[in-house]
Amino acid sequence: MVLKALRWFNPISWWLALRRSLTGGSVTLLLIGIVSLNIVWGYPWMGMFASCFAMFVVGWGINRVMSPRLKATLDVPLAVRAGEDFVARVSLIHQGRLPALSLYVGLDPNRRKSSRGDLEITVDASAKEWIPEIAPGETATTNQSLTFLRRGVHVMPPVRVESLFPFHLFRSTQWIDSGESMVITPRRLDWDSDVSWQVIHASLRGLAVGLSQGDHQHYVGSREYRAGMPVRRWDFASWARLGKPILREFNSAAKQTVTVFIDTTPGEADARAISASRWRRLSADEDVSLERLLSIASAGLETLVGANVQVRLVVPWQAPSVIQSQERNGKLRSVLCEGASDPTPLLMALAEAEPVDEATAQEVLHAMPQAGGTFHGVVFSRRASDDVDLSGLPDLMWLNINSEPREEFSNVPVFNPPVTNTNRPPTETLA
Repeated sequence: MVLKALRWFNPISWWLALRRSLTGGSVTLLLIGIVSLNIVWGYPWMGMFASCFAMFVVGWGINRVMSPRLKATLDVPLAVRAGEDFVARVSLIHQGRLPALSLYVGLDPNRRKSSRGDLEITVDASAKEWIPEIAPGETATTNQSLTFLRRGVHVMPPVRVESLFPFHLFRSTQWIDSGESMVITPRRLDWDSDVSWQVIHASLRGLAVGLSQGDHQHYVGSREYRAGMPVRRWDFASWARLGKPILREFNSAAKQTVTVFIDTTPGEADARAISASRWRRLSADEDVSLERLLSIASAGLETLVGANVQVRLVVPWQAPSVIQSQERNGKLRSVLCEGASDPTPLLMALAEAEPVDEATAQEVLHAMPQAGGTFHGVVFSRRASDDVDLSGLPDLMWLNINSEPREEFSNVPVFNPPVTNTNRPPTETLA
């Protein structure tokens, strides 16, 4: 308490506060007061000097007393793609007894050092909005257009409020934290410029069509035939071995689920520079290849969900806590998204994706949920499938984003096809 009182009476802090609060009007008033001393001729203009001094002192005191007491809240989307604009609605609730007058309000990304390189404010919204008055207990709102350049979970910048009452002589500035955060998902893929995405998109569409048009009946067991039972398929091998008629039973799966894993392990070709201008390096420590992988994977997830395929995304890294559809299988987390629904939860899970080592990736691959012939897996990776042990993984589609065209046919690039693991027991087709 004593230290707080001493800090309040510190003349240096008062001088710094006065210096920061000066405006063009107060500086002009100060210069007029100095000139009014009329030192050159020796006859000071005492009336003008007294007026300037009184306006300077009284104006600064009124500005301090009328400093508003505000609470800020932000209304922002739950998730936005990196590099895309969105509008944040800023609401200011006045909690003081005196009205707040002559206010300039706007978000200030330069207040936090960590957000200076991650956030841009558009030119039209960079100017702070003028609010003439907020009565006690009332709320004023304003909109600000923002753009986050990096994916991740970002804390929203504080709201900067400047009070210029009275007569714009002094500036009382305060920064109000709203406590809001946003999930920024990977940048949107430019479908036309990334040639590798064309073959990946075709493979995913083919997988979705095969799941929707294929046979959804799965073998669950055999039982002895009884009179009156419907016969769908005989189990001739068991009939010959047991000497009695045996039936095969099948069930119909309600939904086809595709398990997706994004292998962020660096590959040998990741050291090369990517010539596409969309993937410009924002800083020296940015992994351009990883960002491209996540953008392609996010586009692939949207393709599968849009084709009415239920997707389970395996997440070996920390996923944002705001995702409601998270599941846990031991140490392995996953996010489930219904087909033909909003894929935003899947994209949010990629916000804090980071590279994993080969051992972790191999462990995740062999821990992916499997249910016999009903398992369908898709892996997005920067590595070739030959560098990974895929034994024991049935129906796994390996999509390497670094696959290069082998040749051109009529000026159309032809790619190496995605690798699908066929080391699985054959399944019988129903008659």
